[in-house]
Amino acid sequence: MTFEDLSLAPNSYFNGDPGNLPNGQSVSNPIVSGGVAFSNTFSVAPDGSYTYWTGFAASNVIDTTDPDFTNQYASYPGGGYQSSTYAIAYADGASFTLPAAGMVSGFEIANSTYAYLAMANGDPYGFTAPLANAQGYLIVTATGFLQGNSTGSADFYLADFRTLSSAGILAGWAWFDLTGLGTVDRVSFAFTGSDTGLYGLNTPAYFAIDDLTYGSVPEIDPKSLGSVLALVLGSLGLLERRRLKAA
Repeated sequence: MTFEDLSLAPNSYFNGDPGNLPNGQSVSNPIVSGGVAFSNTFSVAPDGSYTYWTGFAASNVIDTTDPDFTNQYASYPGGGYQSSTYAIAYADGASFTLPAAGMVSGFEIANSTYAYLAMANGDPYGFTAPLANAQGYLIVTATGFLQGNSTGSADFYLADFRTLSSAGILAGWAWFDLTGLGTVDRVSFAFTGSDTGLYGLNTPAYFAIDDLTYGSVPEIDPKSLGSVLALVLGSLGLLERRRLKAA
């Protein structure tokens, strides 16, 4: 799925804002694309002075140069992976839920422009320093769940300066392989990094996602299953009779 079924005006985004939400209130409604529900919570500050969101936002914004935190809906590669529309994940707990349990092969992942420029040059407001200065890193961890139980996890380095041969900051799109999670109905994300402070991670916790690939687990008709078992058992019996004759 490529998010192209979402209707967005050119160079725009949707962060869950329903419009006219009262001060101090939050609303949680998933953004659904290709049958997959991507978590989203939009909130208004108690005094109405600002709004904020967590989870996923849909976007087709192209801006690879603005380092300000207001440019939080742009992917650093510029647009989606071989398409215009993509999604941006923000903060621990962002998750997506499949329409039916299945195997997630993975998806294309990239840095947001804001996160990339902050990791490369430091935040304009001094909240975070360039990661290369301290052999730093930023990891996103995907954890799979099936009926509420964890099925495993997988890590992806959005930035890695731990050694001289490390990859540095991810500048384009790359494949995040999730086959190791097994059969899941939900996948949740969390961030860890080297630049932390009193309030946790200083590095902007964002990533861009596109081309999510998954398949549902086929349901087996009990009658068909019985026929298959009968065929297998019959084949085993035939093999045993041939073995006895050969003896």
